[in-house]
Amino acid sequence: METERLGENRTDELMKKNDDPPVLCGTDFSAIATEAVDIAAAMARRLETSLVLVHVDELLGALTSNPVLLEAATSQRRSDLDDEAQRLRNLGTSVEEKFLSGSVSEELATTANKFKARLVVLGAVGHTLARRLFLGSVAERTAETSPVPTLVVRPGGRLMSWIRGKHPLKILLGYDFSATSDAALSWVNELGKVGKLETTILYTNWPPDEARRFGYEGPLPLAANPEEIQKNLERDLKKRVAKKFLSKQKVTAIVEPGWGTPEGYLFEMASRQKIDLMVVGTHQRRGLGRVLLGSVSRAVLHHAKVSVAVVPPAKTATQNLTASK
Repeated sequence: METERLGENRTDELMKKNDDPPVLCGTDFSAIATEAVDIAAAMARRLETSLVLVHVDELLGALTSNPVLLEAATSQRRSDLDDEAQRLRNLGTSVEEKFLSGSVSEELATTANKFKARLVVLGAVGHTLARRLFLGSVAERTAETSPVPTLVVRPGGRLMSWIRGKHPLKILLGYDFSATSDAALSWVNELGKVGKLETTILYTNWPPDEARRFGYEGPLPLAANPEEIQKNLERDLKKRVAKKFLSKQKVTAIVEPGWGTPEGYLFEMASRQKIDLMVVGTHQRRGLGRVLLGSVSRAVLHHAKVSVAVVPPAKTATQNLTASK
């Protein structure tokens, strides 16, 4: 292919001229990690920026006590990283590779901060209990500590075909009128510069809370907002969306009253509308704060069957996917 023949020249040119924030991707060389790497590389090429490819050696030293075996295993991992980086360069991607040791989530967050990355991309593990408990928390911990948005790729999705321009990306964004939700809204707005989007904004609410907030004293339906409150919420949501989204994007704003958890409504709508990507903001709560107040983003990451993007508060990072363009 022409792209492959020109890969090395294009990589050299991008390395020289590109000062834009890179895309960062972590890999453990598994099949889903490779899928995530390919998506991250395609996004980087689309944005004419570079890719920082990271492998973190977290458990190898602890599991291999024999120095000779440890050296051989480390050498193999470094070779795997070199091979993966070269494969991407052959496709025209500007790549900087990093072989690190320590906690995966901490090293990814630190590297994202060092390179002022615009995005961290990771592959999600499967849904079996053992793998989710042991490895699934890597994505969760990364999203809770990363200064930039984290994209967690589920296998078999349509992100790659979207980047190639074959169809719009169907996005579901959970919204609650908070600063973190506004950060997520702004990030999705910038994502539209990679490809066409069809976005649904979902605000779920508990009717008694809204009735108190609006000073409503009339009869309260069991699982619905009074008509005037529903209209006010829909008006406010559409106004907020209009300020943040490009006019060319297809956006649907929905207010859904009910008694369930926000993530429950998100999962139900994602299934009903065959969503490609779920997007949520995160307060990045830790410890007792997360236990007492809960974490919608962690629940979505833990249970979603589609790819998920988690966006931290805007003050933690530059979240413009096309910064300096």
